[in-house]
Amino acid sequence: MDENILKEYYTLIKSKISQGSIKNALEHTDKLLYNFPSDAYGYYYKGVCFFALEGYETSIKHYISALKINPAFAKAYFNMGVSYFMLDKKDLALINIGKALILFSKFNEQEKRIRCINALRIIGGQNVKI
Repeated sequence: MDENILKEYYTLIKSKISQGSIKNALEHTDKLLYNFPSDAYGYYYKGVCFFALEGYETSIKHYISALKINPAFAKAYFNMGVSYFMLDKKDLALINIGKALILFSKFNEQEKRIRCINALRIIGGQNVKI
């Protein structure tokens, strides 16, 4: 039952984000987290929303909350790395995207792994050892 409700929240939130209705998506993440305060994806999507609003530091706080619940949440590491990059904190960007790369590799998610490698090369230059 709860799993179906969570999926409905996720679908709705992703839809609002893709439509550019970020404030509306934030309202739904707040409702999700009120009902499911231990849901890592709720914090993840809240981070996505704040990133879209250029609230990079706030997005990082929400990605950290997601990672406290699920330390193997590769997408949260990746997005946190991109947020750090937007704040011109390249070392932290490289560290977090590197963690995402390790996790995506562990879970055999090739496309996301390649995305990480490309991001690492863009941020750190072609000399980044992967």
